[in-house]
Amino acid sequence: MSSLEVDEVLFSYLAITTYAISFVLIRVDNGVQRPVYYVSKSLHEAEIRYLPLENAILAVVHATRKLPNYFQAHTVVVLTQYPIKAVLRSADYTGRVAKWGTILGAFDVRYMPRTSVKGQVLADLVAKFAEGPEEIKTRPGGMDEKSVGLISAQPISSWTVYVNGAVNQQGSGVGLVLISLEEVIIEKSLRLGFSVTNNEAEYEALLIGMAMVNKVGGKTVEIFLDSGLVMGQVRGELEARDTRMQEYLSQVRCIQANFEFFKITHVPRSGNAHADSLATLATSSAQNLPRMIMVEDLGTPTQGTTETLQVNQISSARSWMDPIILFLEKDILPEDKSEAEKIRRKALRFWLSEDKKLYKRSYSGPYLLCVRPEASEDLLEELHEGICGSHTGGRSLSHRAITQGYWWPGMQKEAQEYVRKCDQCQRFAPNIH
Repeated sequence: MSSLEVDEVLFSYLAITTYAISFVLIRVDNGVQRPVYYVSKSLHEAEIRYLPLENAILAVVHATRKLPNYFQAHTVVVLTQYPIKAVLRSADYTGRVAKWGTILGAFDVRYMPRTSVKGQVLADLVAKFAEGPEEIKTRPGGMDEKSVGLISAQPISSWTVYVNGAVNQQGSGVGLVLISLEEVIIEKSLRLGFSVTNNEAEYEALLIGMAMVNKVGGKTVEIFLDSGLVMGQVRGELEARDTRMQEYLSQVRCIQANFEFFKITHVPRSGNAHADSLATLATSSAQNLPRMIMVEDLGTPTQGTTETLQVNQISSARSWMDPIILFLEKDILPEDKSEAEKIRRKALRFWLSEDKKLYKRSYSGPYLLCVRPEASEDLLEELHEGICGSHTGGRSLSHRAITQGYWWPGMQKEAQEYVRKCDQCQRFAPNIH
């Protein structure tokens, strides 16, 4: 193992297998990667059913628990192909992912794409020799290293297929989006003329997508779908008990044998919106007629005939929100080390939307829109003496602002000061003798 210098930046590699995870910490010495420490963990019970992305985050959390001194004294750059940073800052994940994000926020951990496999070899070796559970030492039949989807595997150029099935009162249909090796996008929407369940529609979409790639001669394919049941049965993690599910699974196995590389990955429904819209389109089609739908982009709103006045927006002064927005958007921290540490810790409690609006995270309610200092007084005025204002007290006024979905630091103190300055409250408030 190699000794470290003060404030030296460390790098790390991850390896994820079916029954084990490993984390290797290295330092760069004159262009040579030297190992510092490594940890590994065997997965048990529910951990085996985690998604590979969740296991990647778990590997980093496990390393912070085993090697806290390294994470507290150094900046650690995690080299991985998984979008860990995007997941931890996303608003779509709760539960254990949100908990892990809070743990990792206490350390200076950064994430970068993996460009070298020098230290990755050591991480793969540690994960390979980690013992798995005794009751499931054998891998399910028909699954090889390619279908497990190890992080250490080299990227393979393959067809990318997004599939989804939809069942509603109007009928059932499937949607497919195929991306060829030349990045040509093929879209397909099929309406099913027979009665199916949601899981059967997902299987139909999967089979049609595999058959289309096989028909055009594709030998490598990666399929994305949002059905956890279908993915678990195809991977062998779940048992197909229903007779109809067993028949679908056997058909998948037959077509899968024609591919040299086959991988199936679960994505959230938001990540499969394209295929989902095509499947919904099939169920809403009323007639069996060939049709072509033109989809174009409208960059600007349609201008009316009435004249409008041009309003120039004056940029507001810097506030407490700007450093947090800058860090969440561009990973830029202040030069002062102590101030940078404060911003990094505060940023865990906030989320930046796509339209660059800052929200305060809430674990028991909706996210709260952050208000700039120059807009807080106008908001208090509207809530206190506006159309629905009732001239409430300071504590009630700040609580009402929260229930309306707004937040800013020191809001309770500002609300109390505003009530003291309200002329009507001072004139008509009950006198206490």
